[in-house]
Amino acid sequence: MSDLARPAPPVHPWDGYLIGPENALAHAGALALARGETAGFSPLVVHGPAGSGKSRLLAGLVAERLLRRPESAVASLEGESFAAACAEASARPGGWAEHRDRFRRLDLFILDDLQSLERAPWAMEELAHTLDALDEAGAAVAIAAKAGPGQWSGWPARLVNRLIGGLSVRIDPPSVESRRRYLLDRARSRGLALPTEVIERLAEEADGYRTLEGWLSKVALASRVERRVIAPDLVGSILDGDPVGEGPTLDAIARAVAERFGLKLRDLKGSTRRAVVAEGRHLAMYLARRQTRLSFRAIGAYFGGRDPATVRHACQATEERINADPTLLATLDVLARGWQPSRKD
Repeated sequence: MSDLARPAPPVHPWDGYLIGPENALAHAGALALARGETAGFSPLVVHGPAGSGKSRLLAGLVAERLLRRPESAVASLEGESFAAACAEASARPGGWAEHRDRFRRLDLFILDDLQSLERAPWAMEELAHTLDALDEAGAAVAIAAKAGPGQWSGWPARLVNRLIGGLSVRIDPPSVESRRRYLLDRARSRGLALPTEVIERLAEEADGYRTLEGWLSKVALASRVERRVIAPDLVGSILDGDPVGEGPTLDAIARAVAERFGLKLRDLKGSTRRAVVAEGRHLAMYLARRQTRLSFRAIGAYFGGRDPATVRHACQATEERINADPTLLATLDVLARGWQPSRKD
């Protein structure tokens, strides 16, 4: 058993994990690795947007493997932790020998957030050699990434070839039906009674399980503190209320994006579909969703009364653009550092 940090296994490996068309193949691949079947399955690379359940799948794989084979040597960590371990190894005599002994004598190697290694090219090279050694030893490997194989431009050829040698599976965000099932399951475990209207509103507005979990926590807290029955008006006040924490307002985000793209605020709220305006509007909606966690409905209302489905599409399209064009992340960083207080237009 590795001494590396890893997700605490649940009472049952897949407690609370919902299987649907979005993740069925990825789940089947994880079960195969848990059984020790590596040919054609390892490395298992699951990719998809944030909140689609990639980390939860990896945690279930770890728990399932240890349940079946408690003696297994397992390491589960994030890309940044692997990069940090590489940096530490290079900084002291004998460090690389210890590092390689630590990571190349495993039965199961789990790496989450592969994209974070792009900032550490030396770690990507080391990862390629690590995967070679693990494959030769017959070990199982599972990796999570935001982007799929076709979007790994600039990566070491040796690493790419190793990653595409197993099973690469996209995990899509949960469907409305999956989100309903998740709400019912989590509400039952929390002892919450959710009316049908509340379940439908939450399921329609959410973009993933992580968002639903956060909203359920807020609903439970508000109901307990304010001594209110969980009803549509309570949920509406949470979903359409103020931004979370001390982050930027919708107005601040929209103005920062408009300035970056050389647009007017009224352009983003207007009906024009010019490419530069649509691109800026989509990015502003995406940032609004990530920075404020307001509902699609509330964001759409701000941007000219657009419906929730339009905002959802804008967020998904922007996520795909970011995965395909990592340089867009630089634009997001610049915008995140430049929020300005709201002012009259």
